[in-house]
Amino acid sequence: MLFSSPAFFLLLALTFSAFWIAPWQRLRLAILAVASAVFYGWSDPPALILLAFTISLNYVFGRALERRRSKRLLAAAIALNLTPLLWFKYEAFILRELNVLFGALGFPGSLSAPAQWLPLGISFFTFQVIAYQVDVYRGEVAAERSPLVFAVFKSFFAQLIAGPIVRAHAFLPELRTRAVFDPERTHRGLFILLCGLGIKLGVADVLAQFADAAFLRGDRQTTSEAWLGLYAYALQLFADFWGYSSMAVGVGLLFGFHLPVNFQTPYRAESLQDFWRRWHITLSSWFRDYLYIPLGGNRRHATRNLLITMGLAGLWHGAGWTFVLWGLAHGAWLALERAAKRAAKRDRGAFREKGPGKLSRGIRPVLRHVLVFQGVCLCWVLFRAPDVDAALAYYARLLLPPYTFNPTVPEVLAAWLVGFYALHPMIARLFDADTLARTSLRRQVATVAILGYLALAYGGATYDFIYFRF
Repeated sequence: MLFSSPAFFLLLALTFSAFWIAPWQRLRLAILAVASAVFYGWSDPPALILLAFTISLNYVFGRALERRRSKRLLAAAIALNLTPLLWFKYEAFILRELNVLFGALGFPGSLSAPAQWLPLGISFFTFQVIAYQVDVYRGEVAAERSPLVFAVFKSFFAQLIAGPIVRAHAFLPELRTRAVFDPERTHRGLFILLCGLGIKLGVADVLAQFADAAFLRGDRQTTSEAWLGLYAYALQLFADFWGYSSMAVGVGLLFGFHLPVNFQTPYRAESLQDFWRRWHITLSSWFRDYLYIPLGGNRRHATRNLLITMGLAGLWHGAGWTFVLWGLAHGAWLALERAAKRAAKRDRGAFREKGPGKLSRGIRPVLRHVLVFQGVCLCWVLFRAPDVDAALAYYARLLLPPYTFNPTVPEVLAAWLVGFYALHPMIARLFDADTLARTSLRRQVATVAILGYLALAYGGATYDFIYFRF
């Protein structure tokens, strides 16, 4: 069920009404559990079996790990959680690569996979329960004793399919506590929900049309069209997932829950490390806390750890070499940044003696910002292209001669790119509780109205949320 569909808003209205009318917390949780089952099984009923299995498995393992903190028990819990993910998402990819390997060795490759079925949200909810098991093992959270509370923690429909990835220490206490209806919080949640919907329909879906056309043409377009198409995709991807994450936060607030913010104007970052502190925050922090640091973090073999972490982060996004290469590119870039910072620290004394001029201090942040944005956009080619050959062809059109320009490129695309890029920090600031409290109702209505107008006037086709594919 899409967040942007009428069916979702009908389900949301019915669940919201029943939730706040219910006099007991257990009844409220039961209402959320039923609503989440309807939401998840709406378009894929068999996936409910997998969801129920995951809930049951992790409830039992969590209680067992609290009684006996055993590494073997933790390893078993992680392995059992990863098995469905590997089977449904990576089976075809693994078998295809094994066939290539066997062929290279002179053996006929005949391994084949059945028709691939990918349950919605499997990547997200698998990571959520792995984090839960690790936190219980470390003693950072107590295993949840109530099966109903745990079921809602695992399946709450606002964040089930595409995050944000909620942590047990933050979400479980809110589920156990009976919230009091707060009109101000409800107003804020509704505002953020509508803004997220407007960003999705009025920005992401508009840019998707240009981005899809550009990547479909590949190297059969002018240099200027290829660059504009790449920028359209970069901002489409951001607007699509920012819109979804905002809607999830807004829905959470409607029920008294505070889901984590997932984006903080990432394209304003001045380094790649800063970018990953702002982009898909709950996923990047997951990889940091549950993979990078356990591997050794910055203490030992930092470059190796960065490459492994980001390579697996790329593979998490999709079963293909383009995603792996995208992750490795980010890992290598982060390693170079880290080496450059260490070198700068060694030279800090000489730098202080000379001292930068006023002009240099003003220009450097702008240059860093531009370089990071350009580099991230170039990496998005790997993320978007269907295969490595298509990515190389697109890079050739972007970077290699002959350089060709089309003066008739639609002005609306350029206006969309510049306008959204310039205005999105203002919209993001409105989501802050303090800023929203100081913002007049007239300005809030105007913001929603503008986004709604864009959706109605230019939206055209409606697209699935991009991260539903992962």
